[in-house]
Parts: sequence; structure tokens; C-alpha cells
Amino acid sequence: MQLTEKQLDLLREIGNIGTGNAATALSTLTGKKIEINVPTAQTVPIERIVFVFPQPEDIVIGIRMVVKGDAGLDVLLILDRHAAKKILTDLLGSPCEDITQLDEMSASALKEIGNIMCGSYITALAEFTQMYLDPLPPDLSVDMLVAVVSEAILASENYEDEAIFVETELTVEDMKSATSQMFLIPGRGTLEKIFSRVGL
Repeated sequence: MQLTEKQLDLLREIGNIGTGNAATALSTLTGKKIEINVPTAQTVPIERIVFVFPQPEDIVIGIRMVVKGDAGLDVLLILDRHAAKKILTDLLGSPCEDITQLDEMSASALKEIGNIMCGSYITALAEFTQMYLDPLPPDLSVDMLVAVVSEAILASENYEDEAIFVETELTVEDMKSATSQMFLIPGRGTLEKIFSRVGL
């Protein structure tokens, strides 16, 4: 499905609102100033998601949220490991040495971060469209990016061929900005429902 510029603008606006709410919630959690900007929103074929990234063998944090209700979609958040380690250090008060060796508390904290970031976008989408969207608890994986993306794609058989790619820039106080990527993988007919609700 080829989206118009107005449709992409809507997705960016929803992203700006959602990430603004997420930044406020994350700042409260960490006690640090956190800013999240949404520089881009575009479509990408599902089988091409991995090619969005310059280094697909990097270890990343993947947080996948399944959404039910009036429309079905998956949300996949890819979080840079350096940003994740910084946020975990601020949340838990002790350095995170190895992101691949997470204890139960660290894994739970990362799920909560994903819950906030993905959930804020879903809440903004629901408010814009007046649709009932019910996000399920998120799943967490720490692996090479190509593996995280492949797992999400395999779970997306009954979805559109295109995903919505929302790139965000996450800035935590005292840390260089890091890029995170959010992919909305819509179920069949979901995009039509979303845009018809807002007259697009």
C-alpha cells in the first residue's frame, strides 16, 4: 500500500504525541531529562526491514507488542544497546556491564521501557482514531538485529506486506543521542480502518 504524504504526516503526528508522552514517563522513571524526537515515518516492505539498518549483526534489544481490538497490529521496538545500558543504569542505580546477560530485574525494566514507548504510540493512535486498541504485555529479546527482526517477521503471516517505519532519536541527559526504530506491522485491512476514521 503506497501511503500519501498526508497519511505519512498523520503517522508522524501520532508519533510525536506518543513519544512526547513516552519521554515524560521515562523521565519520571529515571529521574533524568529524556527527549524523544520523530525525524521520519515511512513505509518499508516487511521482508526489507533488516536492510534499514547499516549493521544487522549488532546486538540490540527488541521489544514486540501485539495489539488486539478494533484493529490488529504488532509493534516492534528496536533499542540501541548503548541507550538501553544507560537507561538501565539510571533506573536500577548500578552499571549494566553486559546487555546479553540480563538479570530478572533488568529484563523487567527493559520490558517496562518498551511498554511505555510502544504503549504511548498505541494510546495516541487510539485517541486519534477513536478505535479500541488493546496492547498485550510485551515480549523482550536480546540478540543480533537480524535475528530479532526475523522472529518478528515470522510471526506476521496475516499482516500487510508493508510495515510503518518510525525512526526516533532518543536523548538521555549526559549521553549522546541514540536512534531507536519502531515498526508498526499492521494486520490485513488495519491501515484502511485507521485512515478512514480520520477521513484519509
